[in-house]
Amino acid sequence: MRRVLLSIGGALLAALLLVLLKNEYARLLPASTYGMQAAIALGEADNLFIGSSMFRQGLSIDVLEEELPGTSYILSYNGNQPALMAMELSYLLEEGLEVENLYLDLYPYTAAADPWISDTKILLDTDLDFKLRAWELMAENGGASFGDFFEFFVTANNEQILTYPVNNVLVSSQFRNGGTLLQQPGSTREELYALGTLGSRDGLNAAQVEGYRQLCALAEEYGLNLYFLETPKYERMYEDADYMELYGLCLEELGRMEAQWKGSGSFEVICAGDLEFDSSDAGNFQDLIHLSAQGRAEYTRLLSMALREGI
Repeated sequence: MRRVLLSIGGALLAALLLVLLKNEYARLLPASTYGMQAAIALGEADNLFIGSSMFRQGLSIDVLEEELPGTSYILSYNGNQPALMAMELSYLLEEGLEVENLYLDLYPYTAAADPWISDTKILLDTDLDFKLRAWELMAENGGASFGDFFEFFVTANNEQILTYPVNNVLVSSQFRNGGTLLQQPGSTREELYALGTLGSRDGLNAAQVEGYRQLCALAEEYGLNLYFLETPKYERMYEDADYMELYGLCLEELGRMEAQWKGSGSFEVICAGDLEFDSSDAGNFQDLIHLSAQGRAEYTRLLSMALREGI
């Protein structure tokens, strides 16, 4: 019996050690062309874009590199939220990434959601301390369960680690400096109007609003030029009362933060409507909120032109 207990204890100890090693050191695997570790490996990003799939599908790295001076990097995770974006920015700056211009995703639905990590790739990019702070944020605001905890720290990304040499080559072929190289086709008006809208939310989430404040504070501390960008949505979204209500609440919060801005850099909010982008052209969109390759190139061109002209 003693031997059995010792064997079980040894196995549990070994499993715990493997879990700790994964959560602390998986970030040291060779960086691909996507994610936080790839950004850190660059050392500097004159133009750092942090956002959700809105930025992944909405920004063309080709156009940014052609139209904006300096180096550009797109850091995007599916469902990325303001509260988590603040943690990511803090992590990047503490790891020594030098940034001049910071561009943040202004997507109302992420600002209305409970804090949660939808894209577990972020867990491969960060150390144990980051994960513990992210879990604390999620547990305090989202009612996370033990099953969520087990997935978060134990099972998430195991298949990617086991197949890392192949997976890393595949990911690296699809991105450059964080920007997707995949060419997504557009849609038709009939296809887009057949899609359901995203529904209502109960206002903005307090933790996400605090995330916006933390992002502003970091930009002030490091002397960054700060830009909030709303990537274009299909015209139907601008006819949706639920989306427009949340959009208005976001703009109100950012307006208050701009009024309190004490940074040495600029503070700008650039809405899709500020640019001459055609949100009625279905060919510019994959769905109601994500741009096609055609739309991505056009929006990024218009955005770069506005930034150069100092909108």
